[in-house]
Amino acid sequence: MGNYLVFELNKMMVKQEMQSLIRTRKSNNHSLILKVFQPTHNPDFQRIEDREIKYKGRLYDIIRETKQGNITIFCCIQDNKEEMLIAGFKNVQHRKITLALLHNLITQALPFEVTSVTDQQGIDFIFPDKTDRISPVYLILFAPPPELA
Repeated sequence: MGNYLVFELNKMMVKQEMQSLIRTRKSNNHSLILKVFQPTHNPDFQRIEDREIKYKGRLYDIIRETKQGNITIFCCIQDNKEEMLIAGFKNVQHRKITLALLHNLITQALPFEVTSVTDQQGIDFIFPDKTDRISPVYLILFAPPPELA
């Protein structure tokens, strides 16, 4: 839970930094113009929040938004820091889920009873019946805090 809290706090700090950049008008050096045809019907477009969009997999913070017929023009800044933060969080989640599934597989597949050694020929293992169900594991995973650059 602590990792998720740190992730959310870092995300909030990145958003505040971007809003501060937009308010101080220093954003003109980094601004982009995106023209999106019918954004509500465009599969590449997604509005995240009132002043934030995702277009073709990239996050943008909106400076200005104007509509001209079916085309919406966004003057915006690409939000690289938030993209890296989210990508790092998802990467750690994926690794933790993979490790949890691997652990579950190993614990279910390992023999649970070993018979005593009767001779030098080897050890007999008893494995679970094929009718035994492997119970699903549902985990809510959280990433560690991102590293500072």
